Amino acid sequence: MSKFYSNENINNKIKSLLVDNILDKDDDKFGYFIISKRDLVDISIINNHPEWFDLYVENNHQMVDPVVMKALSRVESFDWDDEIIRTSRLALPKVMIHAKKHDINSGHTFIIHDCRNNLVLLSIFSSDLEITGEKRSLNHERKLSLFVKIHQKLLSMYEFFEKDNKSDKVDISERENAILYWAAMGKTYKEIATRLGITESTIKFHMAKIVHKLEAANAKHAIRLASDSKLIHLPAGK
Repeated sequence: MSKFYSNENINNKIKSLLVDNILDKDDDKFGYFIISKRDLVDISIINNHPEWFDLYVENNHQMVDPVVMKALSRVESFDWDDEIIRTSRLALPKVMIHAKKHDINSGHTFIIHDCRNNLVLLSIFSSDLEITGEKRSLNHERKLSLFVKIHQKLLSMYEFFEKDNKSDKVDISERENAILYWAAMGKTYKEIATRLGITESTIKFHMAKIVHKLEAANAKHAIRLASDSKLIHLPAGK
């Protein structure tokens, strides 16, 4: 099973935010799609209609879904109905059969192209289609604004989750730990070099390795990541 955005605790929290803040009616069905634009097979769908979306993921319907295909080349949200399937140039018999079985006939899809190169969609089935004019436009603006904030929250939660899990796999040597420890205590490279009996250039060499291991932006970022992840311990002989 793909681990692409698959943390159940995070996804359930995001699902609650969507249900509480975006849906107009209790019986509205939605799918919050996160799809890698590098590889459309990588997909996660937070939803309240698992009968349909489990089938959707199992059959990789995103590879031919005309709603997904349309969203890839635009940023503005759009309405859709079963006409989008009938007029598609793709061979879609299985999608049509499955969608019809689960009464997936119409809806509105909001689009985000995020900083991680994901195509992010929020499809709400048959949502507010009976509303017209300015009221509907304002409703869509409100939902899109909330959707952007909720997706940013999801990205932040996964960033912390990934760092926490990655920290267990980072192998920090005793020498690197000592350098991190004294750097975290506010010592300069020159002071650390004197204390450890090595050259300042060696300190810089080890710090570069630490930055690479932690996938940090720079030395200060690496020190903060190591500290937050509790990777630093009291050096031997301190």
